Amino acid sequence: MYRDDQYRLVHCQRGLGFLGFLRVRFISISTALFMVACVGGLRGLCGLSCRFCEANAEFIMSHRPNLINDLNSLIGDAYGLEPRDYDANSLFEFALESVAEPLSNYVLHSVLECSLYPSLFSMRLIIESLAVGLYADRWFGNAWPGEKLVLARGFEMGRFKRCGEYENEDGHGLLCSQYSTLGREVNEALSWLRDWLRNNIGAEPMDFIYETYNSLSKPIHAIAMSNGGVLGALRTTMLDYIRSKIGIPPMRTTILPAECEEDDLVILDAIHLYALLTRLSMDMLIYAWQSIVKKANNEKLTKIRARIKEAIKRINEVYSRSNVKKE
Repeated sequence: MYRDDQYRLVHCQRGLGFLGFLRVRFISISTALFMVACVGGLRGLCGLSCRFCEANAEFIMSHRPNLINDLNSLIGDAYGLEPRDYDANSLFEFALESVAEPLSNYVLHSVLECSLYPSLFSMRLIIESLAVGLYADRWFGNAWPGEKLVLARGFEMGRFKRCGEYENEDGHGLLCSQYSTLGREVNEALSWLRDWLRNNIGAEPMDFIYETYNSLSKPIHAIAMSNGGVLGALRTTMLDYIRSKIGIPPMRTTILPAECEEDDLVILDAIHLYALLTRLSMDMLIYAWQSIVKKANNEKLTKIRARIKEAIKRINEVYSRSNVKKE
């Protein structure tokens, strides 16, 4: 490794912390990616990614400084609310540690590379993985995680919302009962949150979690579920590129790093709101799991409740500020 590459790697790992928004314990997944790239002979790509990362950090801090702070809070809750009494048979705990924690890092990483499409996918996967973990732990008890994955292989987030469609169909009665019962239990566990959700969102706790997940799915499906497979994805990407040339802010559809521009501020604002909603949904799922599956006492729930209230406060602050801008 050349001296300039060594410096660049150290700068990628530590220089962002110098800007004051990466905590030491929450090292981004980009650290590992940069190490592999530099050591593995892809020094050019590593350097390019890091240069964009540095430039975008300065751009975002100057235009949307609170975005970085709120992404850091998403990371902080993912790590900070991890249970201390680890259960090796819990699929929820596995999902939190092995999916939600690294992906919360990756949301920040993708934003700093202005590769914004992956951040949506990552936030969606955080919610879905924790939801399936809650579902599996609730209904399949002490089965080991691999067995729970098999038992929950037909899991669909949409059934929390659409379960009524299957009530009278053969083979779906028990399945529908599981989703309906768990949805009610989540609503009851988070009953103290209902007033705020009803007044501001117009939804029950489980409906809010699903709607956040669903809103993240819509822009993703434009690529992931486009007709024509790869050609459909390329067609969508090309149309996005053409629209960007006539003044419509681009939605980046690749994971290659890019330099953030003024047009990206619209998307960054959307990412900001999604990050706040994802943080709240994640914290609500952690609270529900602790309450329903772990039967946690009030002392353990108090810490999570405080994080939920903090997330709500940030949503209120950012949302009210965005309304002032529109006016």
